[in-house]
Formats: sequence, C-alpha cells, structure tokens
Amino acid sequence: MAPKKKGKKKKEKDEDVPDQPQYEHPEVRPARLDERRIKAVVKLAAPVCSLLEFVVDVTPRTKIGSIGEAIIARHGGSIRADELSICVNRFHPEEVVSSEKTLADCGVVGGEALIYYDFMPQSGPLLGRVADCPGDTVVRI
Repeated sequence: MAPKKKGKKKKEKDEDVPDQPQYEHPEVRPARLDERRIKAVVKLAAPVCSLLEFVVDVTPRTKIGSIGEAIIARHGGSIRADELSICVNRFHPEEVVSSEKTLADCGVVGGEALIYYDFMPQSGPLLGRVADCPGDTVVRI
C-alpha cells in the first residue's frame, strides 16, 4: 500500500495585532466637578422690574427647581413653588419648563442664558383686596 499523502501545511499569516488600542480612554470626571459654567440672568417676565433681576452662576446639570428655589428665596419666601412658572430664553405660557428638567435638557450647556419667571400673586389685603368684603370689593388707599 502506498503511504498516505500528508496535507500541505497552510502558511500562517502574520496578523497585525496592535499592542495598544487605537483610541484613548476619556478622562472620567464626576458630574459635580463639571467645569462648564452658565451665567443665568433671572428676570421677572411681567411687569419688567430691574429690582427683581439677578444673576446666578450654575452648571448645565442644574435643575430648574433649584433656580426656582433661588427665585423664592429672592422674594423672601412670599411665593410658593407650585405658583411659579419658569421658561428658558423666552417666556411663553406654553413653554413652561418642568422643575425636574436640567438646563442641559433645555439646550443650555454653556455661556449665558435668560431665565424668565412669573407667578400668580395671592389675593389679600396687601394687594388691595379685602377677603371679608362681599363681592371682593377693591379698597383704594
């Protein structure tokens, strides 16, 4: 019997295997150390009053609710959070932003932003209305 033919050996290919990855890993930084800053100019929508305008230095991860708390503090706690309407860069009643959203969710990631707010005042003696009068009579001083 004739000896069996051995198969030809396949030539091994030298594969280009890189020693290191072709990309660099990004530097991981906690979100609280975000270096991006936003100069938020907070204004009362109507009536326009420069005394109620102030500037807050924030990051894109700042929630609208935090800005709302700053507004309430600026008013001395006289308004409630559920009465407050906040809009970013333009005030329109249909564009009121939820207090859970961040500035980044609203498209603001750096630079300067205008934050407009409005609220419904509670009727009371300081607004010229007396709650005990029938028909909610306006009292003029």
